[in-house]
Amino acid sequence: MKPIIKLWAILGLAISIVVVGRMGWKKWLSIRPDPLPSTVAVAGDSSILHGHYYQVSIPPPKEDNYQSADYRIWIPPDVPTIRGLIVKQHGCGDAEAATGLDHANDLQWQALAIKHQFALLGTKFPTGNRPCEDWALINYGSGAAFVKALHAFALQSQHPELERVPWALWGHSGGADWATQMLQQYPERIIAVIAARGGAFNLLGSNPILANIPVLFALGEQDRVLVKETHDLPIQAFQRYRKLAAPWSLAIEAQAGHETGDTRLLAIPYLDALFTLRLPVSGNDLRSIDKTHGWLGNLVTRKIAPVDRFEGNQLEAAWLPNEETARKWQQYVNTGKISPIQKPMAPTALTATSIAPMTVLLTWNHRPDLENGLPSFRIYRNNSLIETWKGQGHNFGDAADPPKMVLEFQDKKATLDASYSVGAFNDLGESISQPIQPTKAR
Repeated sequence: MKPIIKLWAILGLAISIVVVGRMGWKKWLSIRPDPLPSTVAVAGDSSILHGHYYQVSIPPPKEDNYQSADYRIWIPPDVPTIRGLIVKQHGCGDAEAATGLDHANDLQWQALAIKHQFALLGTKFPTGNRPCEDWALINYGSGAAFVKALHAFALQSQHPELERVPWALWGHSGGADWATQMLQQYPERIIAVIAARGGAFNLLGSNPILANIPVLFALGEQDRVLVKETHDLPIQAFQRYRKLAAPWSLAIEAQAGHETGDTRLLAIPYLDALFTLRLPVSGNDLRSIDKTHGWLGNLVTRKIAPVDRFEGNQLEAAWLPNEETARKWQQYVNTGKISPIQKPMAPTALTATSIAPMTVLLTWNHRPDLENGLPSFRIYRNNSLIETWKGQGHNFGDAADPPKMVLEFQDKKATLDASYSVGAFNDLGESISQPIQPTKAR
């Protein structure tokens, strides 16, 4: 659930900002004396997308409020230098925290990370009976814990650039509030922010520096969780910053509540486009957005057009980086469902091994993509469907569900003359592998 940002919490944030204002936040973070714990390597499923998982816990110092902070990072294979970091911050509550680390195991988000040589980070901030503000307010320790975790991962993974690379921040509910506070604190490090179902309680007034950084507010049309924070404040912040010609977007998902719904199907192509636009050829200094390019979406009529052909007040429209994201934005706000634009590729490397009488073990490979992630599969024996195998989905807060996947199936009604094929499918259709016959296990 989204936290109620109590008056005392807001006042605490303001007071802490004043206290550290003279020395600067980065200096304040750098002088904190508590030692870093060691990072541990985590065994991850490498049968689909290879890579390396690491995990670290950052215990709270006495002056911090959060209960505990755990982080899991996934680093793509064979990447000599990481170019950026995707951070997925879960929302409030122990149910959200329980699957927060699994964001790093998400194969669709990993496909985005591979394309741009990014790492992918998930977090875990339980609350128990304590208020969510204990971690959702970054000055209560979660901001410093994040910096420490990056330092630990940089050492353990032998990727020292992790402490310097830019960030793409995604947050749900209380995590959206966390992300926009980090935007205010580290604007020079932020490629873009996606704030799902919240993220504007701290965006008071208008800061010209923030007006140069893309922000997408992804709200739910039927979200009834603290409407002021999940609807009113994000809309007001969007309206203020669009008056400054900020490359900000507002997308209200039709028929959706506080769950993330189809937000990932808009967020992933949105970030894909922005990584291309903002990442430098070398170094970490982000490129500015050319606000005369891109597409705009009319929030009333829901019509879309390139910036130079848009009819209406441009400073009241949602800015989107390209035509693909504009068309997906249009589906998102009209129906709440984003349709795929391509079928998944056919499975590869299909094997069928007879491992017992009337039992054949099928294994196959499939490379997740930005459009489909790891899709569902249909398994055929002699061209007849015998099983539908569910791919990797996501839960209420967009964490991978299930987090670990192994592409295999046992047919326990096999016949000696059977042939097998496997098809990957979505709403557009199916791509089927070539049929094969079983071989005996050695």
